[in-house]
Amino acid sequence: MLTPIIITIIIMGVFLLGIFVRKRGAIEMKNSADIRRDNKKSIYRFLLEDRGAVRTSRTMEQPEGERLRQYTKQEVAAATGLSPATCNTLLNDMERAGIVQGGRKKAGDVGRSSVLYQIREDHEHYLALYFYVEHGKKIAVCTLLSAAGNVWAREEEACDLLDYTRLVDIIFRMTQRYGLPAQIIVGVPGIAEDGVIRHCDIPELEGEPLKRRLEDGFSIPVAMETDMHFKAYGYYRKNGRDDEVITLAYFPSHVLPGTATIHRGTIISGSSGFAGMTGFLPSDVSREEQLELLNPKDCLPFLVQSLSAVIVLLNPGKIVLTGDLVTDAILLETRKKCLEYIPQEYMPEFLRVDSFDDCYLEGMFQTAVDRKEM
Repeated sequence: MLTPIIITIIIMGVFLLGIFVRKRGAIEMKNSADIRRDNKKSIYRFLLEDRGAVRTSRTMEQPEGERLRQYTKQEVAAATGLSPATCNTLLNDMERAGIVQGGRKKAGDVGRSSVLYQIREDHEHYLALYFYVEHGKKIAVCTLLSAAGNVWAREEEACDLLDYTRLVDIIFRMTQRYGLPAQIIVGVPGIAEDGVIRHCDIPELEGEPLKRRLEDGFSIPVAMETDMHFKAYGYYRKNGRDDEVITLAYFPSHVLPGTATIHRGTIISGSSGFAGMTGFLPSDVSREEQLELLNPKDCLPFLVQSLSAVIVLLNPGKIVLTGDLVTDAILLETRKKCLEYIPQEYMPEFLRVDSFDDCYLEGMFQTAVDRKEM
């Protein structure tokens, strides 16, 4: 005969077993949902692979001659490592959601037709905003990017005062014209620390919690990063390999230099986004004197100090440099001076480019794709 204590123990056991089963089921469901989302992202990334870099379109329609490549389910499966059945299910889901579109194409003159898939360029768009100082003028650039990375619209505005109100006005005009974007991506000429702008080249934006205020104001997800981090990520996506360590270094006249490093596909931003700000390395002169000495005649010691620190701490295989201070002659002399401290076998390849502008928007677009909800 069962005693009340035994009955109570049995009831509690059944109750706890039920909780365990429900929790385990929830975990399995969550894991299944995560796997499904990750698989969709793999497919989405593959469909974007051959799109090339960010390019300009005249309208919010796919321009003739710049069509995304189309793939069959079998090609998607082979490239992603997913089974054809899984690809079939996920591509159908993505087509119903309006993310991809499929069309039929005959295999020759006769026979069964295959469905070819590509991303629907108009299923969403992103707003990329960045700002900088040039010849004493503050310039804001607002760009509308399609889901395929085409530039659908671009506005540039030069002004004497560039504060939060001015930035919101620029964004608002773009959204009035083209509708709300899926994301806002912001590039900062300073440090983006937990959504707050620090050590900015534009004084009126110093300490501005721009990320939070834009999210509150527009109810849209916002990503904000240091400009060099976007440029480095864009360079990696266009030119890098997954096993490379690449540093981008920017040396303009009379502006603190900065670097950004991609380590095997990941931006090294540090705990607060300060990583790579070599302009803050110790110096025997004041900050004002340092800015004055960042000219073509006197800049060499600062280039050598910055790049030597990067090489010792991060050991990149390649350093890509730009800025008006970086000439072929200066680059040769900088390398020679670095070799006085760095052993030859650990010296990276030095490469000079005219600018990182083409990498900037690419990095912002790729960040939007990384953050896209599937």
